Amino acid sequence: MFTLLIVIIVVVGACYLGFVFYQRRTIKMATSVYESKKDLNKIPLDDEFALAKKMNLTGESKKKYGQLHNKYQHYRNQILPSIDELIKTVKEDGKGINFIKTRNDWRTANQTIQDADATLKEIQAGLAQLYDLNKQHQLAVSELEKKYKQLREDILNQNASFGPSIDGLEKMLANIEGTFDEFTKLTKSGDPSSADEVLTDLNTATGKLEDYMKRIPKLFLSLDREFNEQLDEIQTGYTELRSKGYNFPNDNFETSVNNIRDQISHNLDSLAKLKVEDVSAVNAKIEDAIDQLYSAIDKELKARPSVEKNTSIIGEYVDHVRRQNEDLTKRLQILNESYVLNHQEIEDNHQFDRQITALEREFDRETKNIDEGKAVYSEINHTQQKMLSSLKELENSQKELFDSIIDLPEKERDAQNALSKFDLEMRNKKRRIDNQNLPGLSDSYQNNFAAVIREINHLDEDLGKAHVNIDDVSKQVIIIQSDMDTLEDQTTKMLDDANLAEQTIQYANRYISSNPEIASASVKAQNYFEKQYDYSKSLSTISEALENQSSGIFSKIKNDYFNAQKPKQASDTNSKDEEQ
Repeated sequence: MFTLLIVIIVVVGACYLGFVFYQRRTIKMATSVYESKKDLNKIPLDDEFALAKKMNLTGESKKKYGQLHNKYQHYRNQILPSIDELIKTVKEDGKGINFIKTRNDWRTANQTIQDADATLKEIQAGLAQLYDLNKQHQLAVSELEKKYKQLREDILNQNASFGPSIDGLEKMLANIEGTFDEFTKLTKSGDPSSADEVLTDLNTATGKLEDYMKRIPKLFLSLDREFNEQLDEIQTGYTELRSKGYNFPNDNFETSVNNIRDQISHNLDSLAKLKVEDVSAVNAKIEDAIDQLYSAIDKELKARPSVEKNTSIIGEYVDHVRRQNEDLTKRLQILNESYVLNHQEIEDNHQFDRQITALEREFDRETKNIDEGKAVYSEINHTQQKMLSSLKELENSQKELFDSIIDLPEKERDAQNALSKFDLEMRNKKRRIDNQNLPGLSDSYQNNFAAVIREINHLDEDLGKAHVNIDDVSKQVIIIQSDMDTLEDQTTKMLDDANLAEQTIQYANRYISSNPEIASASVKAQNYFEKQYDYSKSLSTISEALENQSSGIFSKIKNDYFNAQKPKQASDTNSKDEEQ
């Protein structure tokens, strides 16, 4: 029971302390709202309204002043009293325990004060704008008055530089001065808002006039003098060049010059109407047209020296390739009697002749035009550059053809020499075999030997023909040489195997009576040697048996044999060199 009493006392005490804290916080919140409300009174709008009223505003400015004043009266008569009521409500809330209501009332009061502050600042800015506009307009009146006076003087002093646009510029300035008078009247009557709208239009029109006065003198100078001087120069230059034999492609110089003069005349009319943007665009087109005429003249002037130089070069060049082609024709006729020409050499030579004829005709036509004064040098120069390129390409093709046929006799001699060498080598090979006194030759070796003989005979037949096919015989020489090398290796191995087999069989005879294996191998080896002519098999049979008897015996026999062959091989090589 005592414990419960203590708990109740603690809870009641806590509630009391919470209530006291809430009241103090509420009083603090109300005080902060009140302080915010006091800040509103620091904005001196009454003085600013009084100052604006002394400006004797009229028109739109007076209407704007009235709107601002009504908004201010609404603030004083309705917004301020409502703020006081809200502050009072917040203070009263502090005596109760409705925390949520107190919080909401405090927020409402704060938001209302913020809205009121924004309203006051908006009113203050509006009044400042009226005052600033009035000051700016008074300053603008003075500055613009000086500017228009200066513009009037500039128009009078630079009258000649404006050409036909002078009347339009003076009228434009007069209209601007009329607008300026309206602006001055609105400014002095106290209507800065309306005056500001007029000032915007006035500044735009003034800027446009100043831009025209800056651009027109240059445009007029081009139309009145520069373009005409250039056209006169072009006409004079054109007439002089025509008298010196120059011609122009699609010659319409006179028409082009007259058209440009018409454009100049029409553009001067546009300038009088102050169509400055149009005039500027047309002037650019006229400049481009004049540049094209200058370029056409310059192109012909530059082309003539090149044409005169290349005319001599091309004439000699054409004669040169003509002589070369005639020489090729003669060589081909001679070679065609002895050789098969299977790379279209004759056709290529005829094609060269047709190309040269076409170039000669083109060259003669251009030369005739020059002699008759009909030459368009730029076109001839272009044609000559192509001709020089064609001549260079033709000359290279002639050289390639010449290089491909000039060595045909030499290739034939090389093939004949190769044939003689092959014949000699085969006879030497046969003599080596005969000297060996072999019991016979294997079928495979005889076939290989006969095949090489047939190849040599075929080469001999082809070289003996009335028309030798150099490509074919050259390929035959390569094939025969390869087969000769292979046959030489086979011959050398066959002779070495035969000699070694004989020596090894003779050496093995000392073991026949004591070694049945060697005796049997000797019989087989002799059979391979004397009956089947397989000297390699004979050697392997007896050498294996002998090695089984005593390792290293055959290696010694073999080494002794090849060491003995070295001096003989050197002597044979020298003999071959002497025969060749």
